[in-house]
Amino acid sequence: MPTNRDTLSLPILPWSGVLFPGMRLELTIDGSLGQAMIAEASLRDTGVVICLARSAPGISAGWPEPVSIGTVARVLDYPHTAVPLTVEVVGISRVSLLSFRLAHDTLVGQFRFMPDSEDTIPNPLVDEAQALGSEVWSIARSETSHPLLPQTPEALSYWIAARIPIPTATRQELLEIRSTRGRLAKEITLLRTMMDGLRAEHSS
Repeated sequence: MPTNRDTLSLPILPWSGVLFPGMRLELTIDGSLGQAMIAEASLRDTGVVICLARSAPGISAGWPEPVSIGTVARVLDYPHTAVPLTVEVVGISRVSLLSFRLAHDTLVGQFRFMPDSEDTIPNPLVDEAQALGSEVWSIARSETSHPLLPQTPEALSYWIAARIPIPTATRQELLEIRSTRGRLAKEITLLRTMMDGLRAEHSS
């Protein structure tokens, strides 16, 4: 629920993975606290913020501590009778965590929207990211066909970040980059390294 034009208050679901805007994620939730939170968000059609969980718990009521940058998500599919609860969510927008507290055993945070900064993105940068992202994705999934990638630079940057085989910590780093241009540049570096490794494997 918005608190003013700049901030909003939403429940937080600390998670073991990273959700990007525009991307879908399937969550299997075992704990009753998380299930109650998702049920409420689905019933009221409100958002919940998916944040990567830190390794140390540090918070009472069974919640791990969230990192400071996450993504507002909406519940797409809520199976009311499934045990354990598996739901599909979609990322809406990136947010920065200002503070958080416990409210009736629910972790609630104050957030500020965090849109990418406006900058000029050269077409060659986008073209290279599309080509490398498509190739690495197809090789990683052992597919002969290449996927249909988003055409807008920001959506492309999130598509690559969500799908290329990288550690979770690196995904979080990509989420936290404040510009589309910077994110694409970082991804191209990662993709080039992956392609070099794949070529070396095939030539040996």
